[in-house]
Amino acid sequence: MSVTIGETLSLCPECLRRIPAQRVERQGSVYLEKTCPEHGSFRTLIWRGDGVSYLDWARNSQKAIGPLECVTQADKGCPFDCGLCSGHRANACTMVMEVTQRCDLGCPVCFADTDCASNGEPDMSVIEQMYKTVLKVAGTPAIQLSGGEPTMRDDLPEIVAMGKRMGFHHIMINSNGIRIAREPDYLQRLLDAGAGTIYLQFDGVTDEVYRYMRGRDLFDLKTRVIENCARKGIGVLLIPTLKPGVNDHELGAIIRFAQSRIPTVRGVHFQPISYIGRYPAAPKDEDRITIPDVIARLVQQTDGELKTENFLPRRSEDSHCSFSSLFILKEGRLKAVSRRYANVLPSAWAGHFRTPWESARSFMNLHWRSAGQKPDRPETGGCCSSGDEPYHVAAADGFTISCMPFQDVWSIDLERVQRCCGHVVTEYGRILPFCTYYLTDRHGRRLYPVPESLGRGHGKAVQHHG
Repeated sequence: MSVTIGETLSLCPECLRRIPAQRVERQGSVYLEKTCPEHGSFRTLIWRGDGVSYLDWARNSQKAIGPLECVTQADKGCPFDCGLCSGHRANACTMVMEVTQRCDLGCPVCFADTDCASNGEPDMSVIEQMYKTVLKVAGTPAIQLSGGEPTMRDDLPEIVAMGKRMGFHHIMINSNGIRIAREPDYLQRLLDAGAGTIYLQFDGVTDEVYRYMRGRDLFDLKTRVIENCARKGIGVLLIPTLKPGVNDHELGAIIRFAQSRIPTVRGVHFQPISYIGRYPAAPKDEDRITIPDVIARLVQQTDGELKTENFLPRRSEDSHCSFSSLFILKEGRLKAVSRRYANVLPSAWAGHFRTPWESARSFMNLHWRSAGQKPDRPETGGCCSSGDEPYHVAAADGFTISCMPFQDVWSIDLERVQRCCGHVVTEYGRILPFCTYYLTDRHGRRLYPVPESLGRGHGKAVQHHG
């Protein structure tokens, strides 16, 4: 038996035409179903029925407020006018800025356009303009310097320092960690420039996982990254890309590894794999890891130390994009404090802010940075204690577990796109939702081709070739 629980718009995986779509519940799981008049019908799993109700999470939704200023006019309709246009309904909580296309890995699951032979990258004047675009459209969200591999640039510390001078409070380095492991002095330069967090690619605790996901043994190197960050006093967020049958059995082990390295490791942010690039065969249900799947594995693989009710929906107009939870380490165990702090901490669930993106920005600023870089009090002021855990304990030793599955051409829901608060600023003056910026049809053709004037090859975006 099937029940339609929502109507939206999506894209055809073959031709990227905008087409009607329905969210359909089938035996507790939710599918996105759509039909292109030329290329037929498609159905993809977006929410597996596994103890977490899709409709219950929808009740968390709150009205959002759009960008400070729109760059493009709404004409053709979402997503073809994006820049952002007046149809976008959320400001940015995180802004990705690609500063290079070079990389020192050739990961089979990478969605970035990492042509390792390409030397093309924006110069400092272009990067300054990118920062200015962000200020104009979004204010001062958390900045994530990315690529490619951003540490390929010797002048990355200067890029960080420029952002700090221009008023950005929290700048993250999205890195595979290779240079940070090998060159502690380079890490010190990043810290001195004002970098707040190392956003570390971290797919598991065994080299078997890294050989599949990244093409080489990397676990010892990842450990050295964290050790170097501990010595320098900079926080680390672990970012596992989750692939069914490859590393979804290691979620509990990843949490235990991270837990043993608190407070340097500020948390784990899981990213279930999305199928972007040349992927002609539609992913099957077993190829998907949805939010309920991640929660179920975390509960099972930590022997119940983590509980389903610990994980809270994204506080936004669409709550199905992610979950987050805040813990403290107490007597060797993770104790969830998310709900208890909801009224006293400016976190993703607090009521101190007018909009979801404001609280998300504050959450990242407080909990994804090392204790030495945090304010003594929450940004909203006042007394902040809850039971026997005062604010400074959660700020210094708090540990976050979060998850965000990115959309691909089969799962793309344009209502979610319009409510997206994770954006990418381009060097050609546009700001785009993260999920659509990297989106391709099943043949690898991008929704947003990069202008030819930039002189780059941008056709290598892949996740998995089956």
